[in-house]
Amino acid sequence: MSQRAKTVLGLALIAVGLIQVASFAWNSNLGYSASGLLYVGIGAAFLWAEVYTTSA
Repeated sequence: MSQRAKTVLGLALIAVGLIQVASFAWNSNLGYSASGLLYVGIGAAFLWAEVYTTSA
C-alpha cells in the first residue's frame, strides 16, 4: 500500500470516528459515542505507526 493510501485511510478512520462521536453525543447515546473515540484512537495510531514513523 502506498504512503498516500495509508494517509488517506488513517484520516478516514479519524473522520468517521469524529462524525460518530458527534452524532451519537447529539442523541445522548454515550456508548456508541465512546466507540467513535475508539475509531479516532485507532486512526491516530495507524497514522503514527504507518505514516509518520516510516517516513522518518
